[in-house]
Amino acid sequence: MTGAGLDRSRAWDDSPAALLVLDEDGAVLDANRTFLRWTGRSAAELAGRLRLADLLSVGGRIYWETHLAPLLRMQGRVDEVAVELRGTDGRLPVLLSAVVHEGRVDVVLSGAQERSRYERELLAARHAAESSAQRVRALQRTTAAFSQASGVHGVVQALRATAVEHLGAAGADVWLVGPHGRLVRSGAAAPDVPPARPPDDASSAVEPDGSAVVALRGSSRWHGVARLRPRTGPAVDPWDLPVLTAVGQQAGLALDRALLFDQSASVAHELQRALLTTHVPSDDRLGVATEYRPGVQSLEVGGDWYDAFTVGDDLVAVVVGDVVGRGLQAAASMGQLRSAVRAAAGPGVGPAEVLSQVDRFVARTGVGFMATMVYAEVDSATGRVRYAAAGHPPPLRLAADGAATFLWDGRSTPLGAPVAARARTDAVVDLDRGDRLLLYTDGLVERRDRPLADGLDVLAASARGVLDGSGSVAALVEQAAVHRGDDRDDICVLLATWRGPTVGPGVVEG
Repeated sequence: MTGAGLDRSRAWDDSPAALLVLDEDGAVLDANRTFLRWTGRSAAELAGRLRLADLLSVGGRIYWETHLAPLLRMQGRVDEVAVELRGTDGRLPVLLSAVVHEGRVDVVLSGAQERSRYERELLAARHAAESSAQRVRALQRTTAAFSQASGVHGVVQALRATAVEHLGAAGADVWLVGPHGRLVRSGAAAPDVPPARPPDDASSAVEPDGSAVVALRGSSRWHGVARLRPRTGPAVDPWDLPVLTAVGQQAGLALDRALLFDQSASVAHELQRALLTTHVPSDDRLGVATEYRPGVQSLEVGGDWYDAFTVGDDLVAVVVGDVVGRGLQAAASMGQLRSAVRAAAGPGVGPAEVLSQVDRFVARTGVGFMATMVYAEVDSATGRVRYAAAGHPPPLRLAADGAATFLWDGRSTPLGAPVAARARTDAVVDLDRGDRLLLYTDGLVERRDRPLADGLDVLAASARGVLDGSGSVAALVEQAAVHRGDDRDDICVLLATWRGPTVGPGVVEG
């Protein structure tokens, strides 16, 4: 049997692949039964009437004209090019191979349905893998953000940030369970009315306005709810509710830890204040003000301390010290040193001898080694101050006329480390009426980004500005705390103000 002058065989017609013969312009000269069955056409409709390009999809036709036909003319063949044939049941994916032979083009079209299905499944699997990896990355970053947060406020801030950076939200509002089980908004940006969510629901849902609502549930309690505001635009992905539910559970566990942290921090700081609380001697001639500020984000108690007590007629001892380290051990050492100083002080002893006796206590007990301390005795009748500093920052004298002077005399090594050839020494300064003496720990002046000398200069200037402006010691400490950034050192301050001698009961002279 022949067709278009070409021999046909049974193998030609029964081939599982569609076989074609084209002229150099791409017109169909002959086709086997497989091709006719795929396209639903007869041999009479094809031979010399249609070009192969006419039987391809729009995209395939363009590709044939712009790429395949030129390649055949230049190279004489193409191999396994994916195109779509317009078949009886719609588009039929095929692989096209062709070779130019003696002025004609022999074409083989093999079915690619299985390959196309495999490629679709491969693309779907790749998309699923990418989506899964994206979920894992979002959860990992969320976990990292929550692990670095301290306190309830820190967890809420981490939740808001991760919602925008990793979960595709335009913003997030958070409500936490407050007194009497009512939801209280966290931050002024949140709307007044929280989402209506049952307290026993730990899942996530989408509201009619497109917002995602996430329950914040810990291991044994419901902490509140977050509303994630959607972004706008044509390329916005839908909410991944399983991921949001997992984030809500992580946030709930982080809030569990944060509440314990806040409670522990409160207990630690109350313990610190209890250790520092002291009865300040009442004297119209001498005013004593104190302030303590724990290091930021600090859970442990510290070793900074102050004290003020009477050691004799008209004589008041004021002390500020700093024990090395943090935690309960430092707090215990601080308490023992305070007691040792009180036991050593007395009429006629003097600051130098007090430090020497405390040295012997440190050597005997091992408590407070390398602690620093400044000890001063103020005569409230005359304004004379005798002081000694064991490795501690120098006291600051703030004169009534505005001058600020650091007292560098009476210095020696930290406690427990005296130099054998040098005894402890002290010094004397006479205050004028209205003069103030500021004792402080290094947290008030030390910062990582500047030398200590610069910190002392800043203290002298700020002390004049704050205290001369009728500001309190608390205001001075607050100013220093604002500018020290994330430094974790405590600040402890004692300010003694000599008002002058009295001329009668309760009446200060002048």
